[in-house]
This record gives sequence, C-alpha cells and structure tokens, in this order.
Amino acid sequence: MRKFTKELYQNLQLSIQDISNTGMTGFDYYKSCYQETMEASKKLKSFILNYRFSDEAEEIEFFKEIKPRFQSKLMYFTELIQVEIQKPLLAEKRMLLKYYRRSSSHYTALANKNQIFLHYVRSQIDIGDHHLFVRSGGSFDFIPNDLDLDDKYSTPGSNELSKLLSYEMVLDHLAQKIQALSTTKTSEVTIPQHRLTWTGRSAALIELAYGLQSVGAINNGTASVSEIVAALEYIFNTDTGKFYRVFQNIRIRKGSRTIFLDEVIAKLIHRMDETDLHGKNWQ
Repeated sequence: MRKFTKELYQNLQLSIQDISNTGMTGFDYYKSCYQETMEASKKLKSFILNYRFSDEAEEIEFFKEIKPRFQSKLMYFTELIQVEIQKPLLAEKRMLLKYYRRSSSHYTALANKNQIFLHYVRSQIDIGDHHLFVRSGGSFDFIPNDLDLDDKYSTPGSNELSKLLSYEMVLDHLAQKIQALSTTKTSEVTIPQHRLTWTGRSAALIELAYGLQSVGAINNGTASVSEIVAALEYIFNTDTGKFYRVFQNIRIRKGSRTIFLDEVIAKLIHRMDETDLHGKNWQ
C-alpha cells in the first residue's frame, strides 16, 4: 500500500508542478489542478476498495495520514475555485484586499470550529484512533456527523482532518494574496539588513516555520505558516521562495521527514551533555 500511495502522490505533485510551469493562473489553474487531483483520488479509492489492510494499524495509517493528503488537496482546490469565482469583478486593489481579508476571516472561523479535534491530531494522541480512523469504528462527540459518507472508504476522523487541512492551505494562500497586495507600493523599499543571516538550507527554515506553527508557539497558535515564514525571512535576511511547494517535498522525503529539527535536537542534547560533563560555558 505505501509504495502505491507514495508513487501516486508524487505523480500528482509532478502533474501540479507541470501545470504551474505552463504559466496558467487563476480559475484555469485551480480547475486544472482540481481535475488532476480528482483523477488521483479516483485511483486511490479504486485501489483501496480492492485492497485488504493487513491489520487495524495499517487501516488507521491510511485514513489518518495518507487519504487526508489527497482529500485535503481536492478540497483545497475546490475552495480556491469558489474564492476565485466570487472575487470582485473590478480588480481594484482596495476591493481585493477587503475581499481576501473577509475570505480569510471566513476560513479562520471554519478552521476554529473543531480545535478540539485538531489538538487531538497534533498532540499525536492515538487513544481514540480506532474510533476516528477505522471504518465503522464509531464516533466522537467532537466530530460532526453531518457528512454523507461512503462507509467503505471513509471515516469521520479522516474527513474532518481533510477539511481542516484544506482550510489551513486556503488560509496560507489568502495570506500570500493579502501580503502581495499590501506590499505593492513598497516593493522597491529595501529590507533593513541585520547582522543575522540564514546560511542554512531554505528547506530547513521552512521546516522550522512549520514546526513552530504546529506547536502553536506564536500568537497562541493563531499565526499562519505564511506569517511565520515572512517573519523568519525578515529576521534572517533571506527569501525561501514558494515555501508551500518545498513543504510538499519535505512531506515525501525518504527516511526522516524532519532532518533539520532532528539535527537541532541531537546537537542541543550533545551541547547540554558537554556542559554537564565539562562545565563548558556556551554562549
């Protein structure tokens, strides 16, 4: 299962990248990406309906980690199409800013509706996984039961997680739109230089940004990934580029997906051990 789903997701990512490389934007871009994601989702569903999970753990892995990657992306492009369709016809900067900010507030409210469940998932708690991510496994009170689910291919937890992930991606997208419009007049202003400059890989800084957002360490967990990335770029005088695409590559890494954070932990522990043993004063 892992081999098939990994290759399917990688091919989907490549297809979306190919669409982006054509220079297509707006509605046409979102629609084309949606169609590619829908085709991949159909292949995934067909495979799983003819596949027998080896045990409950493998079923939980699929519905908690694998299916939401595809389903959230499908929902994401669906929402972007709606955002684009409802965009003001007169593309005046002030009106667009107001529209994107209003849309951001809307998706923030949707994402905040089920913070209990999101906290459960991000806390890496698994005590309720057999209810949330196993077919016909029952339900929890904090999962709304308002979806018409295919009980052979869905679980309440899987669908709810996909929705929340899609809302976060939409919020990141809207934040980029707002930032681009807000800085149009100041695009020629140089960013003040600091003594601190990021000399590591851009992917490492992006990994750090997603880590900070995941644990809710900034603004009581309300800061978006794009806001954190922008702040880190300013502090360290760097430009990470299209960070979300880099994050997609981080997610499909072989072996550890948190190479930089693992290295930070290992070296920090070594540093503390050295201090304990030799009393070395690190500054």
